[in-house]
Parts: sequence; C-alpha cells; structure tokens
Amino acid sequence: MLIRMSNTDESEEQSLERHFIESTTLHGIPQQWDNARPIWLRGFWFLAFFACLGTGLWQISLRITEYRAYLANTKITLEYNNELQFPAITICNFNRYRGSEVSDEDWPYLEYALFAEEYDYDSYEDDGKFEQSSFNYYALFENSTFNFTEFTRRAGFVLDNETLLDCKWRGRPCYAENFTHVFTSYGNCWTFNNGVDEDGNYIEILSEDQPGAGNGLYLVVDIQQAEYTESLQGNPQAGLKILAHDQEAPPLMDALGSAIPPGFYSYISLRRNEYKNLQEPWGKCDKNRHLEHYWEYTLSGCFIECKLQHIVSECGCRPVRYPGEATECSPRQSVTCVKDVIARLNDGLLEPCYCPVPCQYIEYSTTVSYGAFPSQSVAEEAEAHFNVSVDYQRNNFVVLDVFYEELNYQRFEQQKAISVSSLISDIGGNLGLFIGASILTFAEFIDYFVKKSLKVCTSRKNQAKEKGHPLGNKVKDVWSVSKSS
Repeated sequence: MLIRMSNTDESEEQSLERHFIESTTLHGIPQQWDNARPIWLRGFWFLAFFACLGTGLWQISLRITEYRAYLANTKITLEYNNELQFPAITICNFNRYRGSEVSDEDWPYLEYALFAEEYDYDSYEDDGKFEQSSFNYYALFENSTFNFTEFTRRAGFVLDNETLLDCKWRGRPCYAENFTHVFTSYGNCWTFNNGVDEDGNYIEILSEDQPGAGNGLYLVVDIQQAEYTESLQGNPQAGLKILAHDQEAPPLMDALGSAIPPGFYSYISLRRNEYKNLQEPWGKCDKNRHLEHYWEYTLSGCFIECKLQHIVSECGCRPVRYPGEATECSPRQSVTCVKDVIARLNDGLLEPCYCPVPCQYIEYSTTVSYGAFPSQSVAEEAEAHFNVSVDYQRNNFVVLDVFYEELNYQRFEQQKAISVSSLISDIGGNLGLFIGASILTFAEFIDYFVKKSLKVCTSRKNQAKEKGHPLGNKVKDVWSVSKSS
C-alpha cells in the first residue's frame, strides 16, 4: 500500500505574525489588523493606539525627569518613650580668669590671655591692638616659659564645692566630681553627663523617665563676680553660658547655647530632635566623612578640626582649646599667626571648611523661662541656708533647672521623593493604563522574536539542503512505501 505524506501547504499554515497579532495582550493591536472590520474602524484603532502610546511615553518621560531631579521629602514623626537619654550639659562662666588666682607675675600675661582668646571674632583688618599696647609683649614673651594650658586650668573658672552650691539629679545629690573639664572659647567649662570621666573611661549615660521641672538636673552656681577680670571689649556680661548637646558632639559654646543671668531661677525645658539625612544626589550628607579627633562625625567637630588644620598648617602649632597632639601655640604664635589665620578664614581668604551635614545626628532645642530668685518671702531662709546676703545671691547665684518638657522626640527623616521601585511602578502603571502592557507583554514579544528567529534559521537551512539535492527544487513530495499483509 502506498501512502503519500506532504508538507502542510503555506496557504493553510498560520503565520507567526498573524498568531502574534491575534493573541497579544497589547491593547489595540488585534483591532487594527482584523480584516473583518471596516477600514475606517481599523484606522480609528490605529490612531487611538498611537495616541495612547505617545501619551504614555510622555508621562513616563516626565516621571524619569522627576526622578533624575533627585528630590527628597522630609518625613516628620513623633516618637513616645518611657524614658529619654539625657543630653550632655556644658556650663561656662563668662569670666574666663579669676582675679584671686592671677599672681603678680601673671598679671602682665592676663591682657595677652584675654586678647589672644578673642581671635574667633576678629576680621582680617586687624586693629593693631596688640602692637599698639603700651606694654612690650614681644619682649615679655621672648624667653618666656608661659604655658597657656597650665595658666587656664589654674586661673580659669573652677566648678568645685565653693562654686557648686547645690546639685541634684532627679532629686538625688550630685557633686562637682560628676562634671568633666573641657576647654572652649570661654576657657574652663564643665560638662555633666558627658559619657566619659576625666580619665577618658566610658560611664553610663543618664536618662530621664519623668518630664517636668525637678525631674532632671538642678544646679545652684556661684559665678563670683568679685573674681571677674573681663573688660568691656571682652565679655562684659555676667552669668553662665549653658548648652545641651549630644554626648558625641563637642560643645561649640561661641556659636550655640543660652546665656543665663544671676539672680534668677531659670527653667530650661528640653526637646530632643533626631535627624536622618540622605546621601548625594538626594541629600548633602556623606557617610564616608570621618574626623581625626572625634569618634563620631558632627558639624561642631568638623568646624573645630577645619580651623585646627589651617592653624597647624600655617603656624605649626595648636591653640589650647583645640584637640590633638600638636605643640601648643606660644603666646607670640597665638597673636601673630593664629589670629591672622582665623581672620582670613572668616573673611573667605582661605579654603572654606567643607562640613557636610551628618547622615544621623541629635540636637536639643531649649526654651528658657525665668523667675526672680530669691523671692522676698524666702529671703531670710535663703540667707540662713547659703550664709550670704540676699544682695550677694542676686548678683552671683545662677539657679538652673534643666528637664525634658515631654518624654517624646521628633524624628526628621529625609526620603527619596521617587524611589527606583516607585519609578518602575509608575512606568508599569502608565504602560498598563494607556496600552495594556505588562511584564508578560514583553515576554510575548520575546517569545515571538525567538520563534521568528528559529523559523528564519530553519528556512535557510532547508533552502541550503534543497540546493544540494540532485533533483533540486523539483522535489516537493516524499513517498513512502509500506507493505500490508
């Protein structure tokens, strides 16, 4: 029995293109190629498809443009806690040097010491005060062994049993030993709850679990106005400078803090704010930025190190209140070089400090309110308690009550206005809305192109075989013979 087998005729074979057009999930394509529809209706679908395609691509281009603008939003949340870590509290006396501690040999150096510490406020146009002085300071310092650090520690403001008249932390006694020393533009300053002791050993950071006055730090400090040696050109005010700051941030007392006058009961309420910033190009922070003399990167630490680098580079020394191992500046270096460097830096004549915002940091906002101290009703009791007159108390006593206003904090977090996932969602949403495309639609295109490529390759291979056959292109049929019993 003879059976004839032949290839499917091309007229009966459904082309890949026709199959793709009729089966694709892309909207509008089947309607354009449906021969059963009138030509005007197919034209309508053609225009509608490309109008939607153009609109979708336009919307996608707008979203990509917005993404490439790298905009950021700030998310503000209010977090509630059962307790909050208490900040470091640094206090400074406006009087930098005590008169009783300045010996006869020290008095010639005192004017220099007061003048030399004012370099942060000088402009480049130096008034020549040092050179115009009637005293020959250059001759004084020519062979001098004067040590700024030793002089400041000895003659500067000291927080001890004589000046710290009362100290309470959450109602329990605290003492001068709970404060650590730090050099600032105000000379000797003292920090409570710094997280380290005088030897640099880490100690537990205190926390407050009840808001309101009396539940934080309470201090009575005698500023000892009789010891003041300041001039009208120096610090003409009396009282304390107080700053609440994070334990990782050095106190920048000349730029931050609140002035507290004597004769008042000062209520200082705190609010904690936490910040989280994005890196470039969405934000300005740099997580790879590190400091040489501080564990954590902070703005105040960066500005201090920036000034220090300029001073060490040009003067070969460091002022007493700056960190590091460089040699302490001599009196002559402080006046003739350090002042000039800081003045040129402030006037923009030196390379400015590059101090980007930290990626994460904590700040404390303060609200200060006052009440007269002591009142007339407790004047006699206060005299008996402190063993000094009411007039002395009003001229010298600074009473501080530092506490959290509420046991919550605000978190400010920068977020990308358009993230990569949001951009992809927007692109997919526009494609789906206008032309019904999805990821699987692209898979259909891939499937079509793969099949098309395989068909082309197979066709070329068959053509090559037919050209090499003895009968050439005349061989169209294949005959097979089988025997039946």
